[in-house]
Amino acid sequence: MEGLNMSMECTRESRSNGTCFGLAVCGFCYDFAETRQVSKEYEQFNLVVIGLMLPAIGCLGLIGNTLSAFTYSRREMISSLNVYLFALACSDIVIILTAFFLFFLENMRKRSEWATYYFAVLSPVMFPLGLTAQTISVFITVASAFDCLVLVAASDKFKSKFCSVNTSIIVIVKILLLGALYNSPHMYEIYVIDCWSTMYNTASKDVCPTALRADEDYVRIYYVYMYTIVMAVGPVFLLVIINSAIVISMRRSSSPNSESDIITLVLVVCLFISCNVLPLTVNFLELLFGIINSYLIDLSNLMVVVNSSCNFLIYYTFGSNFRRTLRHYLRNAFNWNAPTQLANNRTPPRVKMCLPPTEVLI
Repeated sequence: MEGLNMSMECTRESRSNGTCFGLAVCGFCYDFAETRQVSKEYEQFNLVVIGLMLPAIGCLGLIGNTLSAFTYSRREMISSLNVYLFALACSDIVIILTAFFLFFLENMRKRSEWATYYFAVLSPVMFPLGLTAQTISVFITVASAFDCLVLVAASDKFKSKFCSVNTSIIVIVKILLLGALYNSPHMYEIYVIDCWSTMYNTASKDVCPTALRADEDYVRIYYVYMYTIVMAVGPVFLLVIINSAIVISMRRSSSPNSESDIITLVLVVCLFISCNVLPLTVNFLELLFGIINSYLIDLSNLMVVVNSSCNFLIYYTFGSNFRRTLRHYLRNAFNWNAPTQLANNRTPPRVKMCLPPTEVLI
């Protein structure tokens, strides 16, 4: 490994100065302190929440989002709203996969040498990718909410212009570009170094913050002000207003499905708020007051994965067209001898389910 010099000393004094055998000590640049002692109670809590619950829920979420993406991509399910739901399922898959890396693999660094190495090597890619996917998910949620509002409340002329598949695709492409642009600074926040791991007594790699990430003005503007407006309070405020307008419009509607749609909206909004209150609180406590609580951080990271994994349950429980279409393809795939409801009708009516849940980043 470049920089490694076994002829140089690795004493307690050199380690306190951040060097060992000519390499930086892993974790020294951001005071990670690989050898720090934590309480036994927290170790058990961390193992259960991040080591067991997060991957278990995430695996179920991957299955659910894969089924959701497959179902919403079927020809008989094509509509402007379902295009957004398909894109949301894809972004949730990326969020869960990167969460495995950012949370679970990071947790395994304390227990595995290979996890320490590959976490550092892949961080410059996985870190901005995960944040970009979460931003895209937030923007898609707001766009799908507006699409649903137009669908239930706007005039037929405006519906024909906005609630179309082509318009949804154009909006999603713009969201992808905007999400990548907004998160581009994250690519310049960390870099990989060669280091000496005092925990495993071997050469390894680590990630360190750049001067940009350490700049207090940058952190205050980008992580506090912009995060609040773009990723937290702003989207929540818009979703509450749009959902309220949708509920009011549906109460005035004579549609026989209005009751289930209203229940769907209420559950989605409650899920969104409940899953993101804790991450938002943890973020503000750390950035504004310097309060870091490891228990709350682990729980907030778990809520990110929970939020990304529960969409399928809402779709299947309250989306009649989604449920019917998925059952149809499952019967065909497994040769189940059950009557199919889509045999004579390949174009179900447009689903009026709105606003799938999304995530807010820690």
